[in-house]
Amino acid sequence: MGRGREWMEDVRDVFFKAFSKDYNNIKQLFNTMNDGVLITNHHQEIIAVNAAFQKITGYSLSEIYKKTPRILQSGKTKRAVFEEMWKSLIEKGTWTGELINKRKNGEEFYSYITITHVKKDEPEQSYFIGIMRDITETKQVMQTISYLAYHDQLTHLPNRTYFTRQVNEQIEQAMRSGKKLAILFIDLDRFNNVNDTLGHTAGDELLTKVANRLSVFFEDRAVISRYGGDEFCLLVPNVETKKEVYQLTEELIESFAKPFEVCGKKLYMTTSIGISFYPDHGADAHTLIKNANIAMYRSKHEFRNNYQEYHVSMDEGATERLQLENELYEALAKEQFEIFYQLQVDTENNKPYGVEALVRWNHPEKGLLSPAMFLGVAEETGLIRYIDEWVLRSAAKRAKQWHDLGLTELVISVNISQQLFERKEFVNIVKDVLNETKLDPTKLCIEITESAAVVDVISAIEKLKQLKKMGIKISLDDFGTGYSSLSQLKSFPLDVIKIDQSFVRGLLKEQESEAIIRLIVAMARDLNYSVICEGVETDSQKEFIQKVGCHYMQGYLFSKPVRDIECEKIMFDMMR
Repeated sequence: MGRGREWMEDVRDVFFKAFSKDYNNIKQLFNTMNDGVLITNHHQEIIAVNAAFQKITGYSLSEIYKKTPRILQSGKTKRAVFEEMWKSLIEKGTWTGELINKRKNGEEFYSYITITHVKKDEPEQSYFIGIMRDITETKQVMQTISYLAYHDQLTHLPNRTYFTRQVNEQIEQAMRSGKKLAILFIDLDRFNNVNDTLGHTAGDELLTKVANRLSVFFEDRAVISRYGGDEFCLLVPNVETKKEVYQLTEELIESFAKPFEVCGKKLYMTTSIGISFYPDHGADAHTLIKNANIAMYRSKHEFRNNYQEYHVSMDEGATERLQLENELYEALAKEQFEIFYQLQVDTENNKPYGVEALVRWNHPEKGLLSPAMFLGVAEETGLIRYIDEWVLRSAAKRAKQWHDLGLTELVISVNISQQLFERKEFVNIVKDVLNETKLDPTKLCIEITESAAVVDVISAIEKLKQLKKMGIKISLDDFGTGYSSLSQLKSFPLDVIKIDQSFVRGLLKEQESEAIIRLIVAMARDLNYSVICEGVETDSQKEFIQKVGCHYMQGYLFSKPVRDIECEKIMFDMMR
């Protein structure tokens, strides 16, 4: 290395003497300091390094002597950083910044570097000094902190903060390109049922698998975020036409047709999706996300398992919904609900068989509200299970009073929502109600819908068997409108099938309705089930139902849903 080593010693002397007259102390500092030191000649060829540099990079001086610092480049540092570095060195003679470098073994590391250009009268005597500090560990800690700040810890998807930032950045690009971008606000339908029945561990597992499915489905086509709870937000950039987003959304909904494996069970989930577009529905992230959220709630309220594009007319509905949601909480606290009862009549003797308990809301400003006005919101908020439990307890108490008055055979029917039915403690809730009210279990009929029965068939059958063992009757409500089949019905320990009123209303007008009712009655007879026909309003409907052998009738021909006192009067009049 001959003359090279002599040159290196000359430069060291210049370097050390430039900072102190104490040559030996500075020379010792050069060799013992923790920061790496790199010295190059005016051609940027390496001529000196200290021990710390060798430790940081893995290179000895002999391995990199007369080579340029480019040997350390990883290719990960942005070109703009180097451009800014050389501009600063030329104009100011110094630069400080961060570089992503590479060690001898190929490992990347972050370095915090200060480079100084020491100029001499004779250019060939000039040199560069670089002082390098390995900040990899600090950088990794900062990256971890940053990751945690901007990502959801459960699904590892970007969180709300990061997503909002991405939307705003994409809006700026869309402004320049003239293209649209779309926001998809996704909510899992009836997700709370999973938490309530299988526990929060299952809920977390489901959210993780939903996140994975979304990531696989969209790949690089969208930014996916877990916005909160069971809500996900998607940003679709570079949109040419709305049609392509509609098609993508429809394909996404179809992708949920495949069940999710959670805790050894197959869960079928559906989604409600709201869509907003830039610039049609907003010029900033907050407005676009808000409007997509409003559209999602409209989809959930009207359709479920579908999507809606935002429209300005939805704003009023969203405000009303939020107000209704808050008022429902207050209604529960202030006991503003009331039960109306509708008579069920025996087709053979035209005497009262039972009554169905139907909830109403005595709204302090809007008056008496039917279930259609508030049960949808109650389901979405999870309040439906508390309303149902209150109805069950109150109706059982009233039925016991009627029994004590002499209506000893009267059966009280209570509708149970899917949310309450799927709770682990549901059977115990029913037991507590019976113990509290002293109602004869054989005079209580629990009505469930087809959807409640088929979500988790094994669990549903077990609960129904426990209720049957107590003597409680089980009714399948609105039969014929869902997905029940004969094979499914054989598995459920039912007592009663209720034929939906839509078929009864079609009697004498549609031969198909008559055929369906005959078929259901015949099937029920073979399975030893009783049948109740709802929606009976005319004598001709009554005659047909009696003719085909239906056991019980319910409808306006006998009584509308009325308050308990009026219902009591009707029943005693019919008993005379």
